[in-house]
Amino acid sequence: MSSSCPNASPNRSGRLLYIEDNPVNVLVVEELLASRPALTLACEIDGTRGLSRARSMLPDLILLDMQLPDFDGHEVLARLRADPDALVAAIPCIALSANGMPDDIRRAVAAGFLAYWTKPIDFKTFLQGLDEFFAAVRP
Repeated sequence: MSSSCPNASPNRSGRLLYIEDNPVNVLVVEELLASRPALTLACEIDGTRGLSRARSMLPDLILLDMQLPDFDGHEVLARLRADPDALVAAIPCIALSANGMPDDIRRAVAAGFLAYWTKPIDFKTFLQGLDEFFAAVRP
C-alpha cells in the first residue's frame, strides 16, 4: 500500500463481506467502518455461509479470516475462484489473519489474495487500504 492515495475518499460507496468467526474481530471492523458510512458490511461466521452470501450479495470485496471453523481461507478462495458464475469467481479477497509469518503471506498472495492484513488490525492501515481499494475500483 502506498502512503497516500490522492483519489482515496472515505465517502466512496461499496459493499463488503467479512467472513469471520470471532465476534470481537467483527465488532472491531464494524466500528472501523462506522467512519466509512458509504460502505455497507455483511458478516458471516464460517466459510459455508460466507460463500452463500458472496453468491447472493456479490460484494465488491471480501475480507476473509484465514482460520474458520469449517474450512480455511484458502479453501474459501479456491471455491470462489471455481464458481461457475464469473462475477462470483472474480470477487477480490483480502486475507486477515493473526498468522503473520512471511511464508503465510507469500502463500496467500500466490493463491490469489489481493493482500494479507495481519491481526490485530492496524486501524490506520485497514482504513487506508479500503480507501485505496475503493478509489481504484470506483474512480
